Amino acid sequence: MALTALSVLLIVLLLRSDTPIYYYWLETSMVAIGYSIVGAIVASRLPVSPIGWLFCAIGLCFGFAHFSVEYVEYALLAPSGSLPAGEAFAWLSSWIWVGGLGLVVFLDLLFPNGRLPSARWRWFVRFTAIVLLPAAILAALSPGRILSTTLNNPLGIEGLPNASKEIEAFMYVLVVVGASSMLARLRHAGRIERQQIKWFAFATVLVISGVILKNVAYPVVEVMWVWWA
Repeated sequence: MALTALSVLLIVLLLRSDTPIYYYWLETSMVAIGYSIVGAIVASRLPVSPIGWLFCAIGLCFGFAHFSVEYVEYALLAPSGSLPAGEAFAWLSSWIWVGGLGLVVFLDLLFPNGRLPSARWRWFVRFTAIVLLPAAILAALSPGRILSTTLNNPLGIEGLPNASKEIEAFMYVLVVVGASSMLARLRHAGRIERQQIKWFAFATVLVISGVILKNVAYPVVEVMWVWWA
């Protein structure tokens, strides 16, 4: 929450200096705030369950990802250029989102009781855990433009391809597969657990619908209310 507050402060300073801000600032802020609040409530009441802590960790990852981008914009692009370590934060922003999406996959698999739907999902947990590190390393070393920003990766290796978009698509595939585990869980869920899954699925559908409207439908129809919706 503190990181999001600092990000908003940086946005105000950037707008005053006519410097571009992060395009997805609103979505990233909502993820950081929403997951942090839910995580704090759940973790304080069920400290043994991993669910609340996963929510908190996801909120922290996306809060830091947003803060790092706005920090870099102000440190490197704003006329004042008064903040130190701008390139270090630029490098961090190139890969930290991979960890955030990886935590979302684990949350999908463990929600709501902290256990896998069945032993058959263990292979997917191991696979996700194994691929997260090379995916983050490849994103951290990809040259050129950092995903969804106007910044270049200061530690990118020129001989490598910029695989950020491919890594993002791959991570979203993992998220979708992880979310599908709830369908398997529903078959054996009790009344309370079934209701918890419904609430989670409702929020997930809203988010996915918004992403489709903004990133798929709006570029085609170019109607402004679609973008705002």
